[in-house]
Amino acid sequence: MIYQYAIIGGGISGVAIARLLQLSGVHSLIVLEANSEPGGLCRTRMIDGHTLDIGGGHFLCSKFDEVYDFVFHHIARDNFEEFERVSKIDIHGQWVDYPLESSLWQLETSLCVAFLESIARNGEALGLPEPTTFEEWIRWKLGDKIADEYMLPYNAKIWGHEASEMDIDWLHKLPAVDVRAVFTQAMNRRLDPSLFPSHSRFYYPKKGGYQAVFDALCDPVRDHIVTDHPVTTIERSDDLLKLNGGIQARHVINTAPWHALAGSPIFSGAARQAIHDLQNNSIVVSLHERAYEHDVHWLYQPDIDTAEHRSFFIHNFDPRSKSNGVYKETNSKRWTGSDELFSHTNDYAYPVPTIGWARTIETVLREAERAGVSALGRWGQWQYFNSDVCIKEAMLLAERLGHTRWKVTCGAG
Repeated sequence: MIYQYAIIGGGISGVAIARLLQLSGVHSLIVLEANSEPGGLCRTRMIDGHTLDIGGGHFLCSKFDEVYDFVFHHIARDNFEEFERVSKIDIHGQWVDYPLESSLWQLETSLCVAFLESIARNGEALGLPEPTTFEEWIRWKLGDKIADEYMLPYNAKIWGHEASEMDIDWLHKLPAVDVRAVFTQAMNRRLDPSLFPSHSRFYYPKKGGYQAVFDALCDPVRDHIVTDHPVTTIERSDDLLKLNGGIQARHVINTAPWHALAGSPIFSGAARQAIHDLQNNSIVVSLHERAYEHDVHWLYQPDIDTAEHRSFFIHNFDPRSKSNGVYKETNSKRWTGSDELFSHTNDYAYPVPTIGWARTIETVLREAERAGVSALGRWGQWQYFNSDVCIKEAMLLAERLGHTRWKVTCGAG
């Protein structure tokens, strides 16, 4: 059998593009998933009464209305709880509201003054040119004090790489820090809601954890998914592509990490080296039991002496989960294990934007596209996309491939 589309990877990106194609009238498709079940980073486990999203913190929030339309077409909005985001940062034992620059007045006075001085002297406000490494960019954006005591240790913990090894072109031109607004909030000792980040509200399923979102998109295309089927080679044969020497398709969409495909005949030596150079981290998600009586959804933890970089208080966004459940995210390089009830290692958690990563992935994508292979999602495009952006990118790819009938069905036309 010759498929019109073969999709590598059954995570949120692979399932989203499969469903969009299906809604557009394409039924000759197959989704090849390496693991024994689809879902990737969007899987959930129920463990001793706790809801655990084993891929880490996932919440439905997006700036794209069409993504909401698509999701709510498959799982009704009333199957979700909606929350006003409550996230905190642990600065030397003091929990302050995120984002830090809006909440400096919550710190003790001497530290507040030191952080205000850091922001006032940031290089961007002084008109200095934008640096080229992530470490210097952080210092340029927020000043040395905030860089050294918050941003640099936090990012070293999450990425598993020093910020000096990372590029800045993945930051997508974040706006300048409004120094006047920062000082105004500190003097008024109150948060200005107009300055909150765009994801100030989020949805979370009433039952089933975040996997409920994935399952709703997956169920209509589940019969097209083949599990326990890792793809290791793609080769070109006339006008067809052949996967693992057997499955044939007219077009391939890759949503999986490129490393397993490096030996494919469609790639030159330069592309294989580029694939080798792509960096990623791995994250351990661990479940713990701790009593808590607050409304915080998650906590950022920059203290370098604390192994984890984020903790999530499950009951505060899933009231049906046991009241003392906490899960932690820890870079696998820092993971030692202690009192966890359960842990899961995500070998591929985030693509790491090391210096030159954009040129590196462009080398891979150029040769893949030339062979008839499209890239999609966090791993195909090798960018730190949240699940809503993965869905949005799937929509854009479906349009480029000439399939748009899904817009009528999902109210996005």
